[in-house]
Amino acid sequence: MTGQESQTLCQALAMAIRDASMAGQLVGRDALLAELRGCSLPSSDEPGFPDMEALLAETLSANADLAALTSISGEILYHAPSLLSRTYAGILDSKASPVRLIAEEVRRNSADYPRPLPLELFEQSPFDLIPEQIEASLKTMAAGPEFADISFVTTSTGAVYLFSSRHLERPYAAFLAERADTGLLLNP
Repeated sequence: MTGQESQTLCQALAMAIRDASMAGQLVGRDALLAELRGCSLPSSDEPGFPDMEALLAETLSANADLAALTSISGEILYHAPSLLSRTYAGILDSKASPVRLIAEEVRRNSADYPRPLPLELFEQSPFDLIPEQIEASLKTMAAGPEFADISFVTTSTGAVYLFSSRHLERPYAAFLAERADTGLLLNP
C-alpha cells in the first residue's frame, strides 16, 4: 500500500470515529474495518489488505483530537474527546456492567467533587438503567467485599443517596445529601 493510500484510509478512519462520537457512540475495530470496506479495500484474506492496528495507530498519531480507551470487555474503542468526553465514553463503556458503572460513578463523585449521588440519577440519561438493574446491582454490591465502601444515606424526604466511604465520611455525606435534596432554604 502506498503512503497516499494509507493516508486516505487514515482520513476515512478519523472521519468514522468523529461521526460515531457525534452520534454519542464509541466505535471499535470491527465497525471501523466495515467502514474501510466501503473504500474498496481488498478482502481481509487477499494480499494487500492493510494492517488495521498499524492504520489505527497512524490515525491516532496523525489526529490529536482522537483517543482510544480499553473497554471493560478488553476491546479497544475509539472516540473524539472534543465531541464525546472521556467521562461520557467511560459511562457508555460501563453500561454493559451496571454494578461497575454505579460503583465507579459513586466513587468518582465522592472523590472528585465531593458529593453523594441520588440513586434515581442512574435511571436518567446517560445511565438509563431500569429500577430492576439498579436493585440487582445494589444487592450485588452489598454481597461483594470489593464494594464494601459503597454506602447510602436517606434524606428527611426519603431520597436515597449513594457515596463511597473511602472518600466521604457518613455524617458529611448525610449533610451533603440533605442539602442537595432539600435545598438551602429548608436546611440553613
